Amino acid sequence: MKLSRVLNRQHIDFMFKKHWLVQGKRVPIDTGAENVLREKGIPVEDALEFIKEKPGPRERVNIVGPYEPQLPLDETHPDYKTRPCLTLTNKDVLLEGIAQAQVLTKTIIAKNKLPNKIEELAEITIPKAVHEGVKKAILSSNVFDCEQEKLPKIKDPVRPAYNFPRILGITDRRRNQIITNKLLQLIERCSDFELTQTRYTLNDVQCKTVFDKDDDLIQFQDVSNILVTSNIPLKHDMNEKDIPFVEIPDLYPVKHTVTLPPEHFYDEKSIFPIQLNVSRKHPHTTWLHFNRTEVNNIYETPVTDSQIYGRALTHAFTVASAYAKELHGEEVQDLPEPIYVNCIQTDGQKYHFGVFELNTLNVDGVEGTKNVWYCKNDVKLYDRSCYFNGMPVLENYNPKIYGYINAFYNC
Repeated sequence: MKLSRVLNRQHIDFMFKKHWLVQGKRVPIDTGAENVLREKGIPVEDALEFIKEKPGPRERVNIVGPYEPQLPLDETHPDYKTRPCLTLTNKDVLLEGIAQAQVLTKTIIAKNKLPNKIEELAEITIPKAVHEGVKKAILSSNVFDCEQEKLPKIKDPVRPAYNFPRILGITDRRRNQIITNKLLQLIERCSDFELTQTRYTLNDVQCKTVFDKDDDLIQFQDVSNILVTSNIPLKHDMNEKDIPFVEIPDLYPVKHTVTLPPEHFYDEKSIFPIQLNVSRKHPHTTWLHFNRTEVNNIYETPVTDSQIYGRALTHAFTVASAYAKELHGEEVQDLPEPIYVNCIQTDGQKYHFGVFELNTLNVDGVEGTKNVWYCKNDVKLYDRSCYFNGMPVLENYNPKIYGYINAFYNC
């Protein structure tokens, strides 16, 4: 082969390797800096000796970060208690439903009965334009909203292993938020200005009550999705002589604390979200959302109607008892006067209305002073709201629901 200028060129990779060998054997040049530092009394330490790990305990360095480090959940935790506290949260339901809620809260029930004042206000004629606004709110929450999230998987009991295509749509949490806020906004627009000035509306506020029940320590931790407060306590005139009450049942052989998991890390103080120095501090109406994707049984069985009713009762008891303890102290038993709280529970389609009368926080046994729960359950706002043949459809709208919601706000 003829030698040429191109063939005499050396490969760049070969040159890099040779250069690396030469540079890797370089000897550090003594600059005399060490002698100068020693003359000035500055200590000089070998780098290899400096990085060696010193014997003895290590010094902990507190690193500043976005969150405080969590304390270990052991006996050294400041909230640790040896006595277990049985806990019910807003995402749990009671195994025996409304019957277990009656025993826990020492409450008798007046079914399909609400205070006369609410029934009278619910019969007031509502303008047609208001009902049109309610229909728009229903369609906004079920059809027109832009949220597109993965909905729960569809399961066929006959073919449990079959995978249906995933459906994108509006989640139940989003639907409930939209419809309740729009309905409340519509009611405030139609109510008297003087009345609305006496109300506060709070979103997603936490309440907690801790109480003793037959030698068991129990706490209810709940969240009011909407809490309407007033500048004066809520009052209802009830004629209890003509009302047939459902007495507190006997759960034997089931204990009243079944499905309440014990916890050792808790605070024994009850929590009410509003301080007493606020002018509109009195609880008036609490809204509770039933999101089927979030509220579950611990046994992974479907939530029953009785458990939904019991959830509303324990929620109203939590708000009322937390307010009573904020007002009269943690050790209060029989109240000097009853505390009333209105409660509305909904899944966006069905509405459960209730009025809780708190008379005592001494819930031991079934004798003595009892609390009262007036309720009207399973009232449908509509039958169907969806797209049908490319058009939004709302079927069988029930105007009585808005009348009850309006009555609860204005009573």
